[in-house]
Amino acid sequence: MRGRRSGMIAELMRSLRLAWRLLNDPRVSPLTKLAIPGLALIYFLFPLDLAPDPVPLLGQLDDLAVLLIALRAFLAFCPPEVVRWHQTALEREADNARGEVVDAAYRVLDDDR
Repeated sequence: MRGRRSGMIAELMRSLRLAWRLLNDPRVSPLTKLAIPGLALIYFLFPLDLAPDPVPLLGQLDDLAVLLIALRAFLAFCPPEVVRWHQTALEREADNARGEVVDAAYRVLDDDR
């Protein structure tokens, strides 16, 4: 159970990093960048809730559900080729962080000096 939970949290963190990169990418439509995150923000700021926050746990679960739905919708409305490009870049960064890939520049020094 613990491994599955940590896997879900890791997947959520990857999706959040991907969404952040997409928000900063000029190839993603400004309408997509404003509409979906904006609607989610309005939901969080609006005084009416699907489940009232004073109800323990239930009030926070509906907020989490809206966040996850908005995140998934944002990723779905972004151009697929841009999403794939950023996913590949994030995977490369993760490989570099694990030390599996060394990305470096080099130059050959002449030994005759």
